[in-house]
Amino acid sequence: MLRVVHHYASHLAHHADADVAVDVAADHIELELRGLVPSLVIVAASDHFRDEADAVRRAVVRRFPAATIAGAVIPGGVIGVREETERQPAISLLAAVLPEGAAAVVELEHPEEVPDDADTLVVFADPFTLDAERLLDRADRLGVDIVGGFTGGHVPGGARLLTRDAVRTAGAVAIRFDLPGVAALVSQGARPIGGDLVITAAEGNVVLELAGKPAAEQLHAVLGALSPDDLHLARTGLMAGIVIDENRPEYDVGDFLVRGLLGVAADSGGLAVAAEPRVGQTFRFHVRDGDGADADLRRVLATADRSAGAALIFACNGRGRHMFEAPHHDANVVGELLDVPLIGGFCQGELGPVAGANHVHAFTATMLTLPV
Repeated sequence: MLRVVHHYASHLAHHADADVAVDVAADHIELELRGLVPSLVIVAASDHFRDEADAVRRAVVRRFPAATIAGAVIPGGVIGVREETERQPAISLLAAVLPEGAAAVVELEHPEEVPDDADTLVVFADPFTLDAERLLDRADRLGVDIVGGFTGGHVPGGARLLTRDAVRTAGAVAIRFDLPGVAALVSQGARPIGGDLVITAAEGNVVLELAGKPAAEQLHAVLGALSPDDLHLARTGLMAGIVIDENRPEYDVGDFLVRGLLGVAADSGGLAVAAEPRVGQTFRFHVRDGDGADADLRRVLATADRSAGAALIFACNGRGRHMFEAPHHDANVVGELLDVPLIGGFCQGELGPVAGANHVHAFTATMLTLPV
């Protein structure tokens, strides 16, 4: 059988002018592709270009007139090969030379518009106008993996989602991949503390009891047993983890759906979480932790196909300099372990599949690898 080889190139350019930034990135990409014409170009622009999003779009079309184009202006910053830019003007591009029909842009206004013939969708979404839970539920029913993030800005109307023909301010722009060898990865940014506790009473988003005791009482017991370092982490970033797959014999990092712990309900002693927990689920407290996030990213990438040709990464805007002492952490780890063209950005929530179901995540790095 004849093996199809796909070609990729990426570059992150620093410049405050849209045309100049796109030209610099495009020059590097064309040099790497050595005359090959990209069929797909993915765009990640920093928030500096929010009011110039259409200029970015037109510049990319000018340089790559034959390509399908998708991407977004991403408020948290953009990512390229071994580089993360959180505050400076920058545009990151990834170009791919793929077979005809291997990638197509889908514009989503409603969750029902998820195509039923897709295997994988990369989604740039506005959190204010796209019902993410319904989107993921439909994708689960169709057997579609969703990888992406909320890139829509911090206020309604702030989204700048790019296609070849327009800049959208609502819904989502997605790339449908029909490409064997595409793989989705999810890396957690939180580490479990304490022991596993079964939820024995819950109402709405409030966990009332853990292992037959008031949830707040169990929290105090866990905090009281922590080391000083972990107690400091808990005070600055305590989170709730709910087991995704209850059929596993034991649970560790990556087995929990991590959600924000919103506070203690004074009337009941319950714990309010950013989810709707159910009685019988296994619960564990988590802390945001740079060392744990580094270890889990390395663990997940160790499972990736080392012959991957390119990668997309959607990292939480709570990672980067907020989580790690060294700059460019996630981009450097991807570069160290995969060494492929890379594009991505820092999002307000990430989308990715775990244990056969799609979820909205927090403090994760969700990734898609593309085959060589």
